[in-house]
Amino acid sequence: MPPELPIGVVADGTPMLRAGVVGTLRGAGLEVPGETGLASEVGELVNRHHAELVVIGSLPDMPVVELLRRLRAQPDGPRVVLLLSRISPDAIAELLSLDVEAMVPRAIDAADFVRAVERVRLGERVVDPGILIADGSADDEPGESSVLTAREREVLVLLSEGHSNREIASSLFVSLPTVKTHLAHIYAKLGAKNRNEALGRAVAGGLL
Repeated sequence: MPPELPIGVVADGTPMLRAGVVGTLRGAGLEVPGETGLASEVGELVNRHHAELVVIGSLPDMPVVELLRRLRAQPDGPRVVLLLSRISPDAIAELLSLDVEAMVPRAIDAADFVRAVERVRLGERVVDPGILIADGSADDEPGESSVLTAREREVLVLLSEGHSNREIASSLFVSLPTVKTHLAHIYAKLGAKNRNEALGRAVAGGLL
């Protein structure tokens, strides 16, 4: 991979993780002129540095799918490598529909990460199976929690931690309307009218 071309931008809301990604890429001889912890700054950095590739992790101010749509609206936009927690097949399909070049685990080994970036630079697509979780019918087993799907339980846990809808969307790499749909299903299944009532019923039912 030619070192004279910049990777361009590393974006992640966790400073230590972002520093590790930048250090790993620079240690591999790659130029990284831009980094940020906010999605709102990514587009400006891409344009300023003529970024050919952007590494995106979890960002607090915007769902990643929304950021991807903004990047894809630019002519000759950058290639994108996503650092993900485990996500569902549906979420992977949504990200692939936005022409994401690589999806790798946030806990990926440094050498494997560099190899993934190299493959993307060569025009390949990389989807690491380590990001995949089972979702849907496999979770419909007997027990109190079976009323909710795996993704709905993920949303419920994030809800219990005090995250906003936008933060939940960013954490799960889905759109804001998708989160609202999951919440509507959760409220309906738990017989709740709002998030506080849903959390109370979830605790009472042993779901949290």
